[in-house]
Amino acid sequence: MSYAQKLDDVAALLDHLEGLEPPIGSSGAPLEIALSLIEEDPGQPRRNFDQAALEELAGSIRERGLLQPIGVTEKQENGKHRIVFGARRFRAANIAGLTTIKAIIQPGQAGDPYDQMVENIQRDDLLPTEIAAFIEGRLKAGEKQKDIARRLAKSKGFVAMYASVGQMPKVLRDKLSTSPLRAVYELYQLWKRDAASVEEFCARHQSFTRPQADAFIEGASAKPNDNDKADLSTDRNFRPENLELQRVEEASKKDARGLPTGEVAPAAPRKSSSEVVVRVRHEQRGGRLVLGRVSKRGSHFALVAFDERDDEADVSLSELALIEMRIEASPLP
Repeated sequence: MSYAQKLDDVAALLDHLEGLEPPIGSSGAPLEIALSLIEEDPGQPRRNFDQAALEELAGSIRERGLLQPIGVTEKQENGKHRIVFGARRFRAANIAGLTTIKAIIQPGQAGDPYDQMVENIQRDDLLPTEIAAFIEGRLKAGEKQKDIARRLAKSKGFVAMYASVGQMPKVLRDKLSTSPLRAVYELYQLWKRDAASVEEFCARHQSFTRPQADAFIEGASAKPNDNDKADLSTDRNFRPENLELQRVEEASKKDARGLPTGEVAPAAPRKSSSEVVVRVRHEQRGGRLVLGRVSKRGSHFALVAFDERDDEADVSLSELALIEMRIEASPLP
């Protein structure tokens, strides 16, 4: 074998070994990649970028450099890397006039829609409507709420709350940019029963806090709704004076104990020797249902006594996870 042939064989072997090497940066060490070789993911959850915030970040990058690398896929068929996380930093680097950017290659991450969503949720870096749009898209793709919750590392109540955004009326969706989602969500529950009151409340408040919404809901739930009024108004025999006369007549037929005249008072019931305990979880908090009292906020809420701070709160039934039901025996006096 000639010397030239040996060199050719060595070159071929080196080419083969080079193909077996992992991509640069795939071990977690960042590398510099040309911005022109990177593209944004068209399916990314973020839809809104604050231009003023981007300019501010670009100024910081010019002054101090990029402190945290972005994550990208391996090269796609078009020869470009696709952003897994860091679209905001990528845009700011372009504004800052950089030609390359620090990036970490994420092997096997192409096409997973949850990567960017989880990263942005952890950063608290998305608008409620952006999270809602992502969850709605996954539901339309046939995924179950419990599976979405598991992959986002969130509760099923979290997913249910955001899934309801697409069903809300415009008057409530418009408040998501200025008011907490939970407050808007709970107003939506009331809107289903009393749309006029909720729309009037929204017209009077450009924005509102959750305590403000809670106070309004509690007050509105104590009033008779339109269905109650309709039941009375459709009764042709109903007259306010007839109602008062009926109360007087009923009172005259009762003795001092409040019982119908001549009726024997029933014996006092024996106290139960057992108690039903229903354990629930709301987000990361455990507690038990208060079964002896009704929530002031209506039939779609339950009163929960939480464990850690020994406090009580009205919680939407859709946000509660049932953990345990048991019967505890209690001694009779």
